[in-house]
Amino acid sequence: MHVFRFCVTFCLVSLFLGLHAQQDSYPLSRTFQKAISKQTRSSSGLPGKNYWQNESKYIMKVDFEPETGLVKGIADIVYFNNSPDTLKRLVFNLYQDILRKGNSRDWDLGTDDLHDGTLIRNMKINDNYLDMNNSRKSFRQGTKLIVLPDEAILPGDSVNISVSWEVKIPTKRTVRMGKYSDSVFFVAYWYPQIAVYDDIDGWDMISYGGSVEFYNDFNDYEVEITVPGNFGVWATGLLQNPDDVFHKDIVARYFNAWKSDQVISIITSEDYSRNKVFISSEKLSYKFNAESVPDFSFGVGAGMLWDAVSVEVDEKTKRRILADAVYSASDAHYENVAEYSKMSVNYMSKVTPGVPFPYPQMTTFSSGRKSGGMESPMMAINGAPDDAPNTLGLTFHEIAHTYMPFFMGTNEKKYAWMDEGWATLWPHVLVDSIFPDYRYLERTVAGFEAVAGFEMDIPPMVPNHLLGAAYPSLRLGSYVRPAMAYHFLEKALGANAFSFALKSYMHFWQGLHPSPLDFFKVFEMAADQDLYWFFKPWFYENAYPDLSIRKITKDKMIVIENTGGLPLPVYLEMFFTDGSKEIVEFNTSIWNNGDKTIVIQSPEDKFLQEVRLGNKLIPDVNKKDNVMLLID
Repeated sequence: MHVFRFCVTFCLVSLFLGLHAQQDSYPLSRTFQKAISKQTRSSSGLPGKNYWQNESKYIMKVDFEPETGLVKGIADIVYFNNSPDTLKRLVFNLYQDILRKGNSRDWDLGTDDLHDGTLIRNMKINDNYLDMNNSRKSFRQGTKLIVLPDEAILPGDSVNISVSWEVKIPTKRTVRMGKYSDSVFFVAYWYPQIAVYDDIDGWDMISYGGSVEFYNDFNDYEVEITVPGNFGVWATGLLQNPDDVFHKDIVARYFNAWKSDQVISIITSEDYSRNKVFISSEKLSYKFNAESVPDFSFGVGAGMLWDAVSVEVDEKTKRRILADAVYSASDAHYENVAEYSKMSVNYMSKVTPGVPFPYPQMTTFSSGRKSGGMESPMMAINGAPDDAPNTLGLTFHEIAHTYMPFFMGTNEKKYAWMDEGWATLWPHVLVDSIFPDYRYLERTVAGFEAVAGFEMDIPPMVPNHLLGAAYPSLRLGSYVRPAMAYHFLEKALGANAFSFALKSYMHFWQGLHPSPLDFFKVFEMAADQDLYWFFKPWFYENAYPDLSIRKITKDKMIVIENTGGLPLPVYLEMFFTDGSKEIVEFNTSIWNNGDKTIVIQSPEDKFLQEVRLGNKLIPDVNKKDNVMLLID
């Protein structure tokens, strides 16, 4: 595997060894305690000296029939057991079995797209064919296929698996993939994928019900996709044979885009009218390679336009990546999406998180719908919102998932806040700077404020798959609440310390499978302070945002109470009888000693008339106690 790794400008390991040990206040599950005892994890948050994870190499040939929506594939897989365990079974994700008749689902998907499940035509493990009709050798459990090979897979060994299968993609209820029109298709979560076997849970046995997303190992892919001659294919990885599928003019523009700082229109409407897009009207086979990515998806489209631009992501190495957009001519604002992609990649590479973009290409593929977006490695299937700020925010959000969970390998099935929170927060600077009237951050604060503190506000540390039937709770706990937590944690630590902590976390866990505790503890180590006072209410408790003015004493002391329990900044305006005003501000760390109240001294040489607490960038569910008048 070839995981792109970045380094900070000084030796993190040496620095961390010099930091004081942090308080072990966090609740530890028995499985995590076991991982610490085996030294695959550590109480410091760094990977343990015995950390391991498994991986695969996939070589697949796929036929996709747009007319029927049928995917037919043949895969040769090498699975590497890097664990210390002997594996007596193999577990595969068959994600499209969410539509298998009789399976449970988090939503009512109707009956139009239901089928008999992914059809496994045959499977061979090493040299032995598996009897798929023998329930003692293979059986399904939700969206899992469990097989028992004739020989166990020993520690440090590998196994060769050959499988042929077919599955029909959805046409009516497109849950993260499917047919969006007669000319636009997105195919994801479509092949028999070996599930994660990790040091905490063993085999990942969480089925896909539609609401929670995914958890995958880092694998290598060689994929050949065959489609009718009037369809283009864009996919995870780099196209290996552009000359075999595209007209020479298209190929020339494609390679020029890799060097261009300006957006190049690789395929235009005029190219279609001149019949100079594809080299043949017969079937075409597109070949893609991708290294060390957690999944593989592809978009198929007829009559699609294609824009692309290059962006330098690493000032030291001068490494460049391609940011491109594939869309229909009628899709609103998509003529700007390649540029929006470039801006997003550049911002994340240079500013926040400040880590060079890890993959060589990022494609945004339009569904043509008005809303919605879904990430996959090096690919996103996005809607086409009517307004430009939403288009930029959506583009940025889905590209942000390149870092979380794809670069970091987090488990979205259990803790989606470890990626969705970042993807929700990060776009705000770029969107608000380009479209200030849109007020992205203010909208996010207001959205959290509107629902925080109700019964649906479930602490993010409750695993997502347990909330599958409560999507509003899952959404709040995965997106908005953690976005606010990250934002106010930065206020507590300061921009420089927060950036260092985030880069430290990403440095140590890139290409691995960090858990929430690993994230918490690395942040503590990097910040050189106990942050349990912050993480506990934001992630473990039912705390909510509510600061209040409790009273003003006779000696002009203003008492502020943290009624809801969430650590938040304090912004206080004091108005005086002489017409003057003073503002007092404290960042989130004002609550780091666990106190529920703080006291602010009003100037002794002035007569206080009114005090106001908070502003539009600090959520507060009850503003009635945020103003106090003094009447003589």
